Amino acid sequence: PAAKKQVNINLVVRDELEESFSGQILSWALTYGRYIIIITQIIVLSVFFLRFKLDRDNTDLKEAVSQKQALVESISDLENDIRRIQGRLTNIKQITFQQLAIPKVLRFLQDYSPQNIVYSTVAISSEKISFNATAENLRSFNFLLRQLQRDKKFSEVTLEDIVRQGSGRIEFKIAAKINIKEFI
Repeated sequence: PAAKKQVNINLVVRDELEESFSGQILSWALTYGRYIIIITQIIVLSVFFLRFKLDRDNTDLKEAVSQKQALVESISDLENDIRRIQGRLTNIKQITFQQLAIPKVLRFLQDYSPQNIVYSTVAISSEKISFNATAENLRSFNFLLRQLQRDKKFSEVTLEDIVRQGSGRIEFKIAAKINIKEFI
């Protein structure tokens, strides 16, 4: 049988192709350029499909925000009602203090004050008591001051003014913070 011969015809001379600048560019384009084009196409297609995903995520987020905004708006009336009720509760607390604690503070002063102490002014607020008084002697003044300092119903007891009269009497002014929880 006759053997078939293969004939290869190369129209571009290999040596000239590698030596010229245009030949080097053509050689590079035929080997590495196609990989760069394929990678670029993959990146472009990935970005194209990612765009659809990001658009969908954006739409979902907008819907979620509008739902939550509607929920917040529906709760705003409830929040206003709660704030109004809290204001009323504060007023009730002050009235309760005045009705329950003030008589108890006065009862404390009556029970723990020695017989010879005379009060000239007593001012009681929801947080503080202050009073001016006169004691016959230093022992009575000292007893009252210690009772106020020891009792948990009062804190931050301060002696604001003290004057000893020529007759031996002691005029003084005391202020203290009221611990409301201890009275109610």
